[in-house]
Amino acid sequence: MSTSELYLNQNEIDELVSDLPNDTSIIYGEEFGICPFISFYIFNDENEIDLLVNKIILIIDDFTKFIKDKPLKLFYKSSTSIWSNRVKSLEEISKEVKKTLDNELFCFYGATSADSNLQSARWAYSTMLSQASSYSYLKFTFSDKFYRNNKDLWNTFVIQALEILQPIQSYSGYEIGNTSQLSIISPEYETVERSFSDYFYGLDIDHPASMAFHSHYEAEEFKDLTTLGAGLRTPTWCFLLSPYWLEQLGLTEQQIHSRLNDPRIEIIKLQNPSNNDKFSLWIRLGELSLYPVDKGVPELLMIANKLIKPIRCNHLKLNTLDAWDNDPNPRFDIENSPQWIARFDEESNWPQGNRIIDCAKRELSIQSLNVKAGEKCPQQGYWFTVAEENSRQYFKQGDIFPDVKSDWGDVYWQFDSEE
Repeated sequence: MSTSELYLNQNEIDELVSDLPNDTSIIYGEEFGICPFISFYIFNDENEIDLLVNKIILIIDDFTKFIKDKPLKLFYKSSTSIWSNRVKSLEEISKEVKKTLDNELFCFYGATSADSNLQSARWAYSTMLSQASSYSYLKFTFSDKFYRNNKDLWNTFVIQALEILQPIQSYSGYEIGNTSQLSIISPEYETVERSFSDYFYGLDIDHPASMAFHSHYEAEEFKDLTTLGAGLRTPTWCFLLSPYWLEQLGLTEQQIHSRLNDPRIEIIKLQNPSNNDKFSLWIRLGELSLYPVDKGVPELLMIANKLIKPIRCNHLKLNTLDAWDNDPNPRFDIENSPQWIARFDEESNWPQGNRIIDCAKRELSIQSLNVKAGEKCPQQGYWFTVAEENSRQYFKQGDIFPDVKSDWGDVYWQFDSEE
């Protein structure tokens, strides 16, 4: 990419913005495209590394069984930092990774169906095994067409991976496909991420290697405010609330259900295998979508943002390389990165001059129809509480909602219908 010329002119951007929502298989100039992804961030120590390698290899094996249309053709070897077309067995990969970790704090491995690791792929995976103050991660790029035709199969795979890995954070959605770029994202891709962020609310930015650092081993008062160790990223489709972040959020399971009270939102509870008192919540915000900006701010993403805002990483660093002097290409920086993270806040003006907020009204009305026991009923009709089975009953406006004995903490009544 030239540092004196625009990588994409406005006509090219406008054409892609028009075409991509209808066909996410488009790859611009054999370089970048919009791809679905899922990433798992895993908090581990060095004593668990061999077990984690085995778990990741198992999940990769299951993932590769989905690939029929475009086989993996390039594979990365951490010890040489080279991508090659030599196909390796998972047993070989496991041995290579463990050997590297005998001498190194980090080990990368990956594979892609693209012709280059700098090209967005239909299928790809990458992993970083960490023995330092950084999360390990496992990330997949998967085919949008495959997902649309095999939702149940894919969702089952995801739940199994979550149960095996027990990650501290996890995200899924659309991104500018970069799974095979590992530790450094190319300047072209970071330019495209910034450019398209003005046009699609549902476009996430996921750079696992640079976002994975944490301070959980350090003094409690120290936090790296620019990585996911400091908080969650604003979700665009699926995200995880793990036991650690549930504790930081300070809400009961019932309260979370109440705040995400929308029939389009699915919440799956995942029990912690080593502690029956702990669990994670895997939350799916409706259907996978790019959410074009001209359609308005997506209400489901506003609802989720409001939930995680107390534990949100407001200063997450969104680029792996700083811009050169006099580079005309747009990039995320210290000023606009927090604005992007906060784009679903009610007071946000992202993107500048093009924000449509009519959908926020329904989000507010949904929140008003979750009322704490002991308070007045705001609307007559049938209400229920998840704290008690068969609790659905009729209340008139002004009636006081009764309290129910519950081990979950505060009891909330939810509006069902007028009949």
